[in-house]
Amino acid sequence: MTVLETKSFGASGLRAAPLGLAGSYGIDARSVERAFHELGVNYFFFTSRDAGMRDGLRNLIVAGHRDAIVIAAGASVPTGFGVRGAFEKHCKTLGTDRIDVFQVFWVQYHWYVTGQTWPAMRKLKDDGLVKMLGVSIHDRPLARKLVDELGLDMLMIRYNAAHRGAEKEIFADLPERARPAVVAYTATRWGKLLEPAGGKSAMTPEECYRFPLSNPNVDVVLCGPRSYEELEQDARGVALGPLPESRLEEVRAFGDVVRKTAASRVAFGA
Repeated sequence: MTVLETKSFGASGLRAAPLGLAGSYGIDARSVERAFHELGVNYFFFTSRDAGMRDGLRNLIVAGHRDAIVIAAGASVPTGFGVRGAFEKHCKTLGTDRIDVFQVFWVQYHWYVTGQTWPAMRKLKDDGLVKMLGVSIHDRPLARKLVDELGLDMLMIRYNAAHRGAEKEIFADLPERARPAVVAYTATRWGKLLEPAGGKSAMTPEECYRFPLSNPNVDVVLCGPRSYEELEQDARGVALGPLPESRLEEVRAFGDVVRKTAASRVAFGA
């Protein structure tokens, strides 16, 4: 019996569970498989450095589950050649002929998606090799601009209790009929939201992941657990749904403290 239910993910026809799995902290292949079979996790964010994720996804694909999982990957080299090369490398590594969500990683400047880069991305979609095109990005004003300029299917952004600028700079006026699917990452603010600050109690891991999903514009929040036990805890928390409004007020206030504390440390060279 799975814990998480899938929902429509953008306008692609894909369906994704609200908690996505990243392999950045070394989760092993068996845990990736258990995430799918036992928890209902089916959105997998893959990079070539994630050996456990690689092996787990390969096993799921060989076992015949390719159509039930959503594989998100991308290119970090902002050139047309780099786009195609990254796509082919990911497919070969995972033993598949398609990537569901393909993105340009960590877009810092507009020129990352100019020249032959975005035409190469579009070609992948036109050829039926990917279903959704997107970017991962910190720059919120640029992110909002690219939604309209490129007709993004998916947007991967930082959004947590301490970083809520996306609410005004991105979510406030997203197009209703062509809203991109939104994936939030850094839900724990690199662990800082799990530590007390300013005399206020820390958030729990489950609350950190429930917070982004409390906003109706967020479709998936990524987690990077070290073990299956951590992942199961996060999944069961997410299954409870959005945080109650009273708790949302508290964690917003806590997030403000965490952000101000970090800013003070930077200002004083701590």
